[in-house]
Amino acid sequence: MNKILLIFLSALATMSLRITPMFARKAEKLPKKVRKAMYLLPVSSLGALIFPLALTDFSSSWYASLAGVLAAFILGYKKISMVLSIFASLIVTTLILLI
Repeated sequence: MNKILLIFLSALATMSLRITPMFARKAEKLPKKVRKAMYLLPVSSLGALIFPLALTDFSSSWYASLAGVLAAFILGYKKISMVLSIFASLIVTTLILLI
């Protein structure tokens, strides 16, 4: 398959997951399970994008990427902002790679 098409389809899937909650105007009228799924959608899509790459990117330093994923998971579990979770993951991974 054409690489450009794959990139475009991946971007389309990711952006549609991020934009969908913004267009659901009457969220209080949605069923409780749907509201919860929409609330968790950005976090789950981030995990689906990051986790496979984290395990395969640093083949010789797999422990650094695993520590970064663990840091992001802990902060995400404590409901810290997604941006802070990403930055913490980057910092932890970089520090472990530098040591």
